[in-house]
Amino acid sequence: MAATQRHVDYPIGRLSIIMWVPGHRRRRFGRQQMFQPGSGNPADASQSRDAAKDRQALTVETVNSKESKAGGRPSQRAATALGRRFLRLPWGRGAAGMRSFPAAGFLLLFLGLGFVLMPSTRGLSSSVLLYSVQEVKPKVFAWIPDDVINQDCDPLYTRPATAGFIITPQGVVVVDSSNSPMNARDLLFEIRQRTDVPIRFVINTSSAPDHMLGNEVFTDEEATIISTKAAQAEMQQYRQNLFSRMHGEEGWKLQARMRGFHVTPSTQTFDGEMSLNIGGQEVRMATLLRGSASPEDAIVYLPATKTLFLGELFDNQYFPRIGSRDIHRWIDVLKQVEGWDVDTYIPGHGAPGTKKDVADFRKFLEWTVAQVEMRLKQGKSPVDVKNSIYLPRIYPWHAPDLASDTVADICRQLAPPPPPPSFP
Repeated sequence: MAATQRHVDYPIGRLSIIMWVPGHRRRRFGRQQMFQPGSGNPADASQSRDAAKDRQALTVETVNSKESKAGGRPSQRAATALGRRFLRLPWGRGAAGMRSFPAAGFLLLFLGLGFVLMPSTRGLSSSVLLYSVQEVKPKVFAWIPDDVINQDCDPLYTRPATAGFIITPQGVVVVDSSNSPMNARDLLFEIRQRTDVPIRFVINTSSAPDHMLGNEVFTDEEATIISTKAAQAEMQQYRQNLFSRMHGEEGWKLQARMRGFHVTPSTQTFDGEMSLNIGGQEVRMATLLRGSASPEDAIVYLPATKTLFLGELFDNQYFPRIGSRDIHRWIDVLKQVEGWDVDTYIPGHGAPGTKKDVADFRKFLEWTVAQVEMRLKQGKSPVDVKNSIYLPRIYPWHAPDLASDTVADICRQLAPPPPPPSFP
């Protein structure tokens, strides 16, 4: 009943996994193996001894035993403890158990463990590798999230918005704070990787939750949060509505997703235009799309670097939320900013773009409006128009789940009002 054994050494991260894998065993099959364990069968006794040796041979060692004995680094101690807990799990008993869990399975599981414990260039972030940071101009940065659906946020606004920050000798100016405190902490982390100067201002280009739900992170930095006066009122209204939603019939689901959120409206407002001068950098804010029904989206213009933050007015290869914005005036605003002395346009969603990207987005709106108007003139109902225009087939953009809402919102604006009821 001798068993051949081989030594396998898997160095993973700061762990070195040493395993004894039982080799091929030659057994003699006979009626005596049908006896139950404990019946005095010599074969069972030999098998039990082999099983005990196999279990004792499984060990986990750290790369640096001196560090381990002295306590080691916290991450190393956690990894060692996790490895030991892993080995105590009941994968099987004796040699038969080991054969049911082959060496390839051990290798895959420990490789996965090593990947989790692998040090990140960003530290223990809430959204590892789910965004990038681009320096579009000297000391002007864009924080660009991937097209991901966040779970810890308002389920109506699951995609984080693009944000930005401007570093000056006298302080940092942040533009938008994304859709959750977790993403805002990632943004703050990236700022602190580059400078230790205080964060002086946070500018919300929109009252939409995916642009401002991270504001609370920057109140701890004692930053002044700026928005239009109308946007401030909309943030306060959203906070009240969120409270009602959390205490509604399905409120427990929302509480689970947004536990610990504190909706933080702006603390300073402007009406029309406003300018900041900080560390030699001029920051201009303005509202270009104003109206009784349209939300007052703000833009942030940096004339020295020819950079323009457009917020919700420009989504770069993302299907937009039209909402109540007047679509024709929106198109006119885009034509206006295309003529400005700007070469970098930072969108509400997506990567920074050029004049061509803004023009492409405007042409998308114009094309969609033309398609809706043509079908409405043919007598189709808004529902039929919505079902007949499938935008992702023409535009392979991000957020395809919002495409039908884009068409529906335009239909709502352009469809003729229903005729008044006729009485006999």
